[in-house]
Amino acid sequence: MKKIFSVLLVLAAVFAIASCVSEPAPAPEGPKPSETVLTPDVLEHKGTALGANVPAWTMAYIEGGAQGVEKLPEYKGKYVIVLDSEGQSKQGTIAAMDNMDAPVQIARYLSTRVQQKFAGAQVGDRNQLEEYFENVVKTVSEARFSGFATGPDWWVYLQYYKPGAKSKSEVDRRIYRVIKVYSLDAKILQHRLNKSLHDAAAPVAKTPETQRAMTAAQTAFSAGFLTP
Repeated sequence: MKKIFSVLLVLAAVFAIASCVSEPAPAPEGPKPSETVLTPDVLEHKGTALGANVPAWTMAYIEGGAQGVEKLPEYKGKYVIVLDSEGQSKQGTIAAMDNMDAPVQIARYLSTRVQQKFAGAQVGDRNQLEEYFENVVKTVSEARFSGFATGPDWWVYLQYYKPGAKSKSEVDRRIYRVIKVYSLDAKILQHRLNKSLHDAAAPVAKTPETQRAMTAAQTAFSAGFLTP
């Protein structure tokens, strides 16, 4: 019983802060020292009615994000993206997830990852690569990454409490959240991203210095994109 309760608490915490991966949410402002912050409660989840356990992929996502899911045997060699949806009604939220334009959301997520990888790449004079970086991000964000397999989903019904609430009678709102897995062979994705890197270089005015910088960026990117 304690284990089940612990799982529900973790689910509440994770789903409470989760947002659509394609548009990472800004870090929330910390609570004032005098405020009490009550953890949202899980009122119901997908397995409640049948007494089903939380699936392994959901727990892997809770503990390690999408990279945690990639460590499961069934996702070996796959690149995993987990999308998120929320709403006031269960059916409406599930429908919103089902009707989501996943390729567009996936492209937005990948373009964000591209920006993050380039930001940390050791490529020398970054001023020489500004136009190239912009081209790569634009190319990836506008691409249609077909071939991602639709995986399982999981929903949860959360009850939030008002800021500074002293008891659980001070309910703020109740919402449904849905998460869903998408996956693609990592080698296929890397090949497509490498093509985007090369295509983005075509319109850039090249000098020996910029060419060396672009080559260094492509090498660093290809070696590290599919790792956290």
